[in-house]
Amino acid sequence: MNVLPRNLEIPDSFRFAPFFVNQKRIEKCSVSKPHTFQTPFLYDMLYHHNVLLSFPWPWEQEENYFHIYWKKNRDALCSCFHQRKYEQARAPMIRSIAALIDQLFWTNGCPVQSLDEVDLYENISTLSAVPLNCKERLNYLLHQPSRYLSFVQLDELEREFTKKRAAYLQKRKRV
Repeated sequence: MNVLPRNLEIPDSFRFAPFFVNQKRIEKCSVSKPHTFQTPFLYDMLYHHNVLLSFPWPWEQEENYFHIYWKKNRDALCSCFHQRKYEQARAPMIRSIAALIDQLFWTNGCPVQSLDEVDLYENISTLSAVPLNCKERLNYLLHQPSRYLSFVQLDELEREFTKKRAAYLQKRKRV
């Protein structure tokens, strides 16, 4: 039986900028479809809270949740940037960056372990289906989420990742 915690404590390993710097818990925790990314890294934190929860973990599925999310939200974000509403774009950009990070790990069948930059970049370097210069590009996104160039970079990362992911999954099926 799945009993979700009413208030989910955010692990120290997830309290890093720009995600959960001043937040210690998620109030009224509820699971939504993985492709909505309403709460960044929710499934990863739930897994760290209780690995015995038994529902389909996103990393056990073959769906590209980030691609679905990006297709749904890309145009609204683009509009924010074109209207120079940079602060309005910040929160959706941060959710989008989190969605990309999640999908990088989920594609490789594992949850995100830590958002500490050193750990995160080290773990990303071990993953398959990662776009070229992903660590450097992700570093820019994490430090400049409100910039139009970050939006452009994230859009390009999504395209590259979707192609690499498809090739990786195809190769994995043949083996």
